[in-house]
Amino acid sequence: MVIGLKRNIARKLIVHFVPAVLIAAAARAPAADTLYVSAKYASGSHLNVGVDGGNGDYRIRETRPAWTLTGSIGQPLANLKQMSGADALGAYHEISFAWTEGMTPMRGSMRIYHKIPVIIFSRTCESAAETPPAAFPSFTNVPGDLHVFSYQERTFAPPRFAASDCSTPWLLFNDVDDAMVISPASHFMIASMSGDGREKIASDLNDALRHLPAGFSQQTIVAFGHGINRAWDLWGKSLLELEGAQRPDNEADTVLKYLGYWTDNFAYYYYNYDLDKGYAGTLQSLVERYRNEHIPIRYLQLDSWWYYKSFMDPDGKMGKTKSSRLPEGEWNRYGGLLEYRAHPALFPNGLAAFQQSVGLPLVTHNRWIDLNSPYHQKYKISGVAAVDLNWWNDIADYLKANGVITYEQDWLDRIYKYSPEFSSTVDTADAFLDDMSHACASLGMTMQYCMPYPCYFLQGSRYSNLTTTRVSDDGFCPPRYNNFLYVSRLAFSMGIWPWADVYRSTETNNVLLSTLSAGPVGIGDRIGNEDPDNLFKAVRADGVIVKPDVPALPLDQCYIADVRRAPSPLLAAAYTDHDGIKTAYVFAFNRSRTGDEQLAFTPAQLGFDRPVCVYDYFAGNGRRLNTTESISALLGTNGTAFYVVAPFGKSGIAFLGDKGKFVSTGKERIASLKDKNKRLTVTVLFGSGENSVVLHGYAVHAPRVTAQSGEAHLLDFDAASGYFEVEVSPDSAIAPKNIQGDTVRQAQVTLKTN
Repeated sequence: MVIGLKRNIARKLIVHFVPAVLIAAAARAPAADTLYVSAKYASGSHLNVGVDGGNGDYRIRETRPAWTLTGSIGQPLANLKQMSGADALGAYHEISFAWTEGMTPMRGSMRIYHKIPVIIFSRTCESAAETPPAAFPSFTNVPGDLHVFSYQERTFAPPRFAASDCSTPWLLFNDVDDAMVISPASHFMIASMSGDGREKIASDLNDALRHLPAGFSQQTIVAFGHGINRAWDLWGKSLLELEGAQRPDNEADTVLKYLGYWTDNFAYYYYNYDLDKGYAGTLQSLVERYRNEHIPIRYLQLDSWWYYKSFMDPDGKMGKTKSSRLPEGEWNRYGGLLEYRAHPALFPNGLAAFQQSVGLPLVTHNRWIDLNSPYHQKYKISGVAAVDLNWWNDIADYLKANGVITYEQDWLDRIYKYSPEFSSTVDTADAFLDDMSHACASLGMTMQYCMPYPCYFLQGSRYSNLTTTRVSDDGFCPPRYNNFLYVSRLAFSMGIWPWADVYRSTETNNVLLSTLSAGPVGIGDRIGNEDPDNLFKAVRADGVIVKPDVPALPLDQCYIADVRRAPSPLLAAAYTDHDGIKTAYVFAFNRSRTGDEQLAFTPAQLGFDRPVCVYDYFAGNGRRLNTTESISALLGTNGTAFYVVAPFGKSGIAFLGDKGKFVSTGKERIASLKDKNKRLTVTVLFGSGENSVVLHGYAVHAPRVTAQSGEAHLLDFDAASGYFEVEVSPDSAIAPKNIQGDTVRQAQVTLKTN
């Protein structure tokens, strides 16, 4: 990208990127009416922005595709100038300008980056303002071929193929997979997109917002890409880099790394227990049984039943007892938080004694603060939310002392709705979320969000200890899958790992899809109703989840089919990547209640550029496909399909990994793959209590198996199909290693095809 200066006969100043020696000449040039800034990218696309100082018009123009978006400040601009610089996204060129809105002097800018097709818009109030300034950017001339996708300001941020007027990203795309994403890039809790995406695209602030301080600045980001998921990825990565956010990996805490037990809504022990044993005794019996049956849960979640609550909804309406079959008490109620302390009727010896008795760390739930809670007399409460760091520190101290590792903040939608200052002041919502994060982080606790609006996803990108968020409604089941997968896209873009919600271990597709989420895997079975076989498809014997590197996300083709309302299943894919050897995991399900749907995809649509093996996990068979060949299948009503897709490497092998796991090459099982000419070397990890693993795949010839460590032998090879199985065991004579707190053994095996 280079900078230069030309002047045309219409007295318009056009800034291109040319050698730096010309920058000084540009700086000495006379004032200009119009500035343009442009960049050309490796993809061949050419992006430019321009501002006309004479009338306040501005525009974005992209050449591939041929998209132009224009808007206007609506008045002549002052101090129109250009500059170069660099920030967290890299080198940029910027046009800046000034104007007056009412009595408020304003400053604006448009920043374009040299190496990535991203534009940052900024507007700043130079003096205090009573009400928000006009939207900027506000495009009133947009391409005619755009489809719109956004997230709604409703519980769990459900997706929609239309524009939502709230703090959400908007995805705009055409029928050939060109896309851009536009969203607020700051002040997420008070920002709002507005318009319909067809005649108007605007980045705005909440109408209720008042008393903006001098220097208040709001940014907007626009990211372009050929490919819908590419645009999402660039948008999310860029926004996180601008925030300087340090996002957690998918094993960052106990909830992400291990199998857990949940008592959430739809779990068997949600406001339910054995009356003879009591709540604590029931859960103690469950944990004891699981240890005896070698079901490796590694934490226990306590939902809203464990603390003091009122009968009152956040809107002031009176509720009722939560479970009529259980004893009455302040814990057995629907309403708001009265006191965040374990009720002695449930934990007569206290929460800490219970936690020590089960020997598992705890995850604890919380909701909104009741309007009559005594907390209002001691702490600063805005509406139904604590905006007082002292409250959060006191809560965090209590949790830490009682063996809690993760704090779950639920009912975020109600908290926003019934705390009016969240949308009407610049910093109240920030105080609520900043203080929550700070208090938990100071004691080494992570967080989970539940029932969020889209703004919480954007704001949550700032907190390194926010590891997980719920992305669909209570009770994970097939009717939730569509929203779960589309909202996982938003969560993952912000570096937050999606949580499906509790289910029973007998529900195979629920176990599978939560494993593919790369987030938590958690069950809520009745004692004695567990399905260990299903669970061990998701986890090792020590409870470590064998997961993909990224969550399962909808394929680009699904956005295009859905906006056309074409009957089709939803296809989502995740992957693991071992130094360039990618294994994809494709899940499909029929959303039709009335008939069959045809699924189809090609390896190229998954990013493969060489032949692959597509393995039908449940049918237990595979086939070789070239990159543009399609695999198709008919899904019956409510039908699902699951495929493992592995490339044929230099070794001549399509390696499918651990036959017993859904995510068969997950790094918690397959530590490394090295693919060389006619030779594949595999390092296998074994958790405590695991003595052997069956690896499988496809090869032209029966592979010769040798073990560099441990033991390995060929179990089976089918000459007709090329399918093989190899059993691998660790070397019992070698002492186990400690890897990130887990005791593991390993074996290294080479498969040769020459």
